[in-house]
Amino acid sequence: MMRRKRVVLRTVGLLVLFLAGCAELEEVARETLGDPERREAVVRGAGSVVGGLLPIGIEEERAIGGAIATQVVVQFGGIDEDPVLMRYLGLLGRALSNRSERPELEYNFAVLKSEAVNAFAAPGGYVFVTRGLLRKVTSEAELAGVLAHEISHITEKHILQVIQRSKALSGLSKVTLATLGGDPDRFDAIIGTAMKKLFDEGLDRQKEFDADRKGMALAAHVGYDPEGIVSVLETLRADRGPDEERSLFRTHPSAEQRLNELQPVLSGLQEPPSGWVRLPDRFREAMEAAGVSGRDEG
Repeated sequence: MMRRKRVVLRTVGLLVLFLAGCAELEEVARETLGDPERREAVVRGAGSVVGGLLPIGIEEERAIGGAIATQVVVQFGGIDEDPVLMRYLGLLGRALSNRSERPELEYNFAVLKSEAVNAFAAPGGYVFVTRGLLRKVTSEAELAGVLAHEISHITEKHILQVIQRSKALSGLSKVTLATLGGDPDRFDAIIGTAMKKLFDEGLDRQKEFDADRKGMALAAHVGYDPEGIVSVLETLRADRGPDEERSLFRTHPSAEQRLNELQPVLSGLQEPPSGWVRLPDRFREAMEAAGVSGRDEG
């Protein structure tokens, strides 16, 4: 009985942990799940995931994403709460997500304290970048390219597609809170499948290329230089270091492959009359105010 209670806390309780009294996770809850009524609605939403998780309503998707986002936050050292950084990232993220293919989602953008070079997207609108990645970026256009890539993973439901094919759903026609309470190990497996893809295996190459292409187009649609993501990839290729245990190199195709896939998209984009924007100075000022020492732009 005690073991079952512990398992329930570890699974369904991933969302409840936001409310459990830990100051850091409570702050994450406020930033990602909104007010208490919103959180309650999201937890309730986990009770009606039907038909192998697809089709799936926004509240259900967000409940799954909340469980994944909680683990991302815990494993990567928590959220950087610097107000300048949060406001800057939020404004840039919303400018992009409002022009995305799913603008109706309630997107949340946050910086993880980790110095690993990485970025993550969880279903329902959760987007994370690490401080380590921000240190590699030199302009707002580059950061826009990174965020647009992660937003595209969400709009294309890449993680939800992985969950849909998961063996953990074998034999199920409906997932409810009662089901999870009666078989919490199964829900552990469902979320575990997504985490393994994010942290260990990575999404398949075509999903990453798809997010690159759509992300580049999205950034350009907002007016950012589409070569921003190209610059980031070139920087990462040049700076690839020996310690890559938690970096995106373990879970993404090589920079060379990604750059090759992006060339046809780049050549097909038409620069607006006013020109693309890069905004290196605005990015640098925001990072300096937040205590994130970036690289000097060459």
